[in-house]
Amino acid sequence: MTRSAALGLAAIVIGSIAVRLSPLWSFLYWGSDTGEYFAIAKALLRTQHVSTTYYGWGVTYPYFPGMFFLQGGLVGLGGLDLPTVLNLLVPVLGALAVLPVFLIGHRVSGEASVALFAAAVLAGAIPHVYTTAHPAPATLGDLLALTGLVLFLRLRADSRSMGPLLLVTAALIATHHLSVYFFLLVVFGTLLIRGFVAPWRRTDGSRREVAFAGILLGGTVAYWLGYATAFRDYILPDVSIRPWWAILVLSAIGLVVLTALVRARTHIRWRYRPRYPGLRYRGTAYGAAAGTILVIGLVSVVSGVPGTTFRVPAAELLYFVPFVLLISLAAVGRKFLDFLTLGIGPTAWIVALIGSATVGIVAAPRVLIPYRHMEYLVVPFAILAGVGCVRVIRLAGLRGRSSTAAVAVVGFLLLANVLAGIPPATALAGWREGTLPTALDAAYWARDHVQGLVVTDHHASTTVFGFGGLNATWDRARTPFLSDAGGDPYAGLSGIDSPSGRKDGTYVWIDRDMEAGVRLAPWDTAVPMDPAVIAKFDDAPFIKVFDNGYARLYWIAWGCGTSC
Repeated sequence: MTRSAALGLAAIVIGSIAVRLSPLWSFLYWGSDTGEYFAIAKALLRTQHVSTTYYGWGVTYPYFPGMFFLQGGLVGLGGLDLPTVLNLLVPVLGALAVLPVFLIGHRVSGEASVALFAAAVLAGAIPHVYTTAHPAPATLGDLLALTGLVLFLRLRADSRSMGPLLLVTAALIATHHLSVYFFLLVVFGTLLIRGFVAPWRRTDGSRREVAFAGILLGGTVAYWLGYATAFRDYILPDVSIRPWWAILVLSAIGLVVLTALVRARTHIRWRYRPRYPGLRYRGTAYGAAAGTILVIGLVSVVSGVPGTTFRVPAAELLYFVPFVLLISLAAVGRKFLDFLTLGIGPTAWIVALIGSATVGIVAAPRVLIPYRHMEYLVVPFAILAGVGCVRVIRLAGLRGRSSTAAVAVVGFLLLANVLAGIPPATALAGWREGTLPTALDAAYWARDHVQGLVVTDHHASTTVFGFGGLNATWDRARTPFLSDAGGDPYAGLSGIDSPSGRKDGTYVWIDRDMEAGVRLAPWDTAVPMDPAVIAKFDDAPFIKVFDNGYARLYWIAWGCGTSC
């Protein structure tokens, strides 16, 4: 690596870390489930194990303890306190994903300029930044998956990569289910599509790749179905196909059929012979890509983000403009990759991920989570965009002021992309991910004075559960906040199927962020509370017992009616 490339990569890493830590200028904690991570890690430090008996919203968290073991190690061995680990070190790990992306881009293209461009795009890409700014298992899972991809790309040529790759894979499987699923897509997509483009050859390198793919698939399935019982019993069945396991059977059949087609391809002598692209039609390709993304944006405004109830306000699409202008260059660079030894990889990843997102929209929106695919689609798009940007500038023969102007425009877009990496809550379904110190004041007061089930929304639930040690409702109680229920003040407060069991509510938590938008399921829009609904908690049968100006706690006087 040249000195200029090293300095450029260092600057990208610093920018990547800065944007992911930027929410901490305004909030004490960042992330809608931070309280859950705090509670699990704290219990691990206290008991030296992660209990699978769990009354939080994320029922699968204890079965994927990789991140919590890392947090516990950093606290126990590194002498750090848990809030520091949650707030700083885990998001920093998410920011370091630009390093494996740089290595992937360099290995695919052989050019540091392309690799730097790809890493710079990832540093500020909203789909990646927003997810990896949270101290969540997905943050560590993302870094492990991309590191695994670096090692997988080396595996064909270097057998020494197998050992580290297996270690990273084991850590990934035990850390985050969705991240390992995306890694599966990338690995199998690469092998299958490479086999369609050119006949598969039996070499030591190809055998290693197939062997690893088998180990990855076998280990993942065994872990999911054999150990992670909550994931198997509560998450996997949440699909639109009945019986739910039919989707697994269909996937297995599809894999067998595709493998048979790759095998049959060895008997077909036809070869794909690409023509090296020039400047002609590159502008058309860019315009078509940008137009396609614009249509998708308009769909998210009019119909909502696929798999969710989110509708992005039209004005908020402006935050995505730098990102869209950058990744639209992927259409410009796609054909150039046909002349690179590993060029089929990014194209294969895009095909596999888009195919999975399509299946998710149709059959499993809450299991495959279509919009979460963008976190990983950014990587191949960024690499293709880097190739397109660099090759077009070279083909155009830009020199002097023209070259300086082109680099300045690209630099401006990359900087704007980073600055827009954490858009306001209005652009993301109204979800306010930050936790204020005053919210923790209420949680600590509740810890000392409250018993029973606290009825509130998702974000307040994770606060009162994680920091207050109390059971909460998360998305299991909607009526008390979103409807006047025909004048019945007790509506929605009894027989709640909370994560801790079927119970009656004991207290109600209301805060300023809830009034601006009640956050329930992560794929639902935050709905502002009606003033009449807010006002009802100031009358019987609710008795206010705490109010610090941000959060209020009301005791529910059961049987009191309106005579309290």
